[in-house]
Amino acid sequence: MIPSALADCPLISMKLSDPPMFRVSVRSSLILLALFTSLPHFIAAQESDSLPRWTDKAEVSFVLTSGNSESTSLGVRNALTRNFDSSRLRLDAGGIRVESGTITRTAVGTGQADFTVSEQIDRETTAENYFAELRFDHELSDRTYAYSSGGWTRNRFSGIDNLWVGAAGFGINLVSSDRTTFDVDLGATIAREDRIIGETGTFGGLRLTWEYKRQVTETAEFLSHLVIDENLSDTEDLRAEFDNSIGVAISNVLALKTGLKLLFDNQPALEQVDLLNAPAGTVIGSVFTPLNEVDTQITVSLVVSL
Repeated sequence: MIPSALADCPLISMKLSDPPMFRVSVRSSLILLALFTSLPHFIAAQESDSLPRWTDKAEVSFVLTSGNSESTSLGVRNALTRNFDSSRLRLDAGGIRVESGTITRTAVGTGQADFTVSEQIDRETTAENYFAELRFDHELSDRTYAYSSGGWTRNRFSGIDNLWVGAAGFGINLVSSDRTTFDVDLGATIAREDRIIGETGTFGGLRLTWEYKRQVTETAEFLSHLVIDENLSDTEDLRAEFDNSIGVAISNVLALKTGLKLLFDNQPALEQVDLLNAPAGTVIGSVFTPLNEVDTQITVSLVVSL
C-alpha cells in the first residue's frame, strides 16, 4: 500500500486520465532509469570485491497534533548508492507533505445547562514537495570526474506541477582528507517545466553544484549541498537550492539529523487571487501575482544507514 504522502507522485502512481504528454514523460523517465541502471554492468566485470557495493540511507520525520488543533507532517527521503571501483550510481528520492485541519464546533440544546457539542474537521494540504534524482559519476583521475543525471520535482505550493531536468558535465575534487571532502562540478542542462499557471516550457541551461562534507566530531557530520541553475533562454530565470544539515550518530545504524533547506527562484510562478473593490469589500474579479522567491524548510529526521 502506497503512503498517502506519496500518492500524488507520478513516479509511483499514474491515472489513465493523465494527459498523453505526461504519460510520455513518465515512460521516457522509466527508460532513462533502465539505461542508468544497466550502465554499470559494462564496468562490473573489471571490478574487485573490496568496496561496499550497496549502501542505503533512509530518513523519516513525522509530527502529529490532535485535540484543539489537527495537523500532520510527514517527510521521507532515501538515498540508494551502488559503488564501483571508479564509478558511482545514486538514486535519491523523497518528499514532504503537511496537512492541517480546521475544527468547527457547534452546540445544540436549550441553554447553558442543556446542550451537546459536535465537531467538524475540514482538512487541507498546506505544504507539499516531492523530488527524485538519478545520478552517475565516473572518475577520470584522482581529482576529476564526469557525471550525468536526470531528475524530477513537484512543488505545487510554489506553482510547479512538474519539472524534469537532465544534466551532464565535469567536476573536480578540491579537498579530500580523512575528515573533509569538497566537490564542485559544472554541467549543461535541458529542462521541461509544467507550471500550474502558464505554459509548459523547455529550455537549456547551466548548472553549478557543490557538495561539502565535514566530520566535525567522531559522532557529528556536517553536509552542505548547493545547486544553482541558470536558464540560458532567459538569464533572469535563476534558481538555487541550498541544503545544509548536521547529523549526530546514535549508534552505528541510527542518527538524528537536523536540516535547513533554502529554495530560491528569481522568477517565481504566478498565483491567481481574488480582486476586491475595497478592503473586506466585494470580489470584482481576479488578478495574477507572483509567489515568494524564497521557500524555507527546517526538518528534524531519524536516519537509518545500511
